[in-house]
Amino acid sequence: MRALVPLLALAVLVSCPGTTNYLPDRGGPTDAGPEGDWRPHVDGPRREAGGKPDAGEAADGPGPLDQSQPPDAPGPPADQKVKADAGCSYPLPAGWPAGFTPWARNPVVIPTKGAAAHGADNIYAPEIHAVSGAYLMWYGGQGAKGHDRIFLASSADGASWRKWPSDDAPKAVLDTGGSNHVNDPSVVKLGGTWMMYYTDAATGIADTVWLATATKPTGFKKVKKVLGPGKAGSWEDLRVGRPAALYEGGKVRLWYDGTSKAGGRHVGYAESSDGKTFSRSPFNPVLKNAGAVDVKKVGGVYVLLYESGNGTYWATSVDGVRCWKARGKLFGLSGKAYDQHGQVTPFLQLSGGKVKAVWFGGASVKTWNKNRVAVAWAAGVKAPPGGGCSGCTKAGLSCAAACQAAGAGAAGICAKPGSTNPGACCACGKSPCASCLGKHKDCHAACVAAGKAGGRCAHPGSTNPGVCCACY
Repeated sequence: MRALVPLLALAVLVSCPGTTNYLPDRGGPTDAGPEGDWRPHVDGPRREAGGKPDAGEAADGPGPLDQSQPPDAPGPPADQKVKADAGCSYPLPAGWPAGFTPWARNPVVIPTKGAAAHGADNIYAPEIHAVSGAYLMWYGGQGAKGHDRIFLASSADGASWRKWPSDDAPKAVLDTGGSNHVNDPSVVKLGGTWMMYYTDAATGIADTVWLATATKPTGFKKVKKVLGPGKAGSWEDLRVGRPAALYEGGKVRLWYDGTSKAGGRHVGYAESSDGKTFSRSPFNPVLKNAGAVDVKKVGGVYVLLYESGNGTYWATSVDGVRCWKARGKLFGLSGKAYDQHGQVTPFLQLSGGKVKAVWFGGASVKTWNKNRVAVAWAAGVKAPPGGGCSGCTKAGLSCAAACQAAGAGAAGICAKPGSTNPGACCACGKSPCASCLGKHKDCHAACVAAGKAGGRCAHPGSTNPGVCCACY
């Protein structure tokens, strides 16, 4: 394989349009529709293009937990238990890792700034599932006109990711469908149906929680609104969004954040037996001063992660409803530019029931509207060998796509992780499955053409199109 000189040298000389995302504003394939409002994060400062901040919101960015705190505020209150009864206990999850370390090869996925779908240079809200021996990541991205949409990427190793359908032209798997924004996906699979719960703002930043479904990881269609703001004067009477869904005991359990007109953002809980009609808990809000959450059950204990301007925070509960206890900061900022202003929309990744990593949007600017997807590996987890070249390829391209664009070969790997030298970081060569690809450049393209999310060369040297590529 040879160093990728021609493509990458050219890439750094060409300026590319930005991308858009609200902590996750999603940009779609065409960005059709009216101009959207500029929304860096669900609870960040939002304003119409060229306009002024909304009343009560600072122009210099959202707070880590509510709008009264700047992104670099110290963090949430030490004790956030709400309505816990005397019977609560507060054990730590069995097998919980000793710590987490942001990966030295971050950011893992960055916006494709040259595409209108990512035109605001802002992606975040990762949601990762293991599928067919690989990984799928749904994420939010903000388009050039300000609208958020939901996208998909795939990876064979969890380090090197390919966007769907291609790195240079990502398309939404859930488009706006007439709304101003859709974002913050949380996905469960029931039988043969993928059920995506997400934030939907019909106009402005009037966030609600919606359900969309699909029979494959792409092509989601809106079904219905499942949660709207609460009654006047309640803790959630302004907006609700950023759901985290689990399927347990025949029910979809849903945690979400709500904001009141009086200010403050807290966490609520609702559940449903059919995944469409939800009942709120009488104990809401179940956790105060937290937002953009993810919830998993680890070692018999529910773990909730939430965003902040100075790191990722966590809380635990034995029942997921009443008995929440804030545990403080799980890990802090990396000290690098990609998350210097916060870590947003965290996602807890499990493998075989054990904690593997925390994925998050790294806030590179204090307004939280230039985010990149990053990861912190749990102590004891061996990081995959790939990745680490996002700083030297043309914005948003994997090494494979960069090599193809340069005419340097259909296959590419990151040869010098962390390098910012376009002429040295990627190594290019011929695809080991070239004999069976036909008109397609690589297995990713061949699998996408077959209706899949992506794929890899599984049997190098094979000439049988039916077996050479592994699709997912």
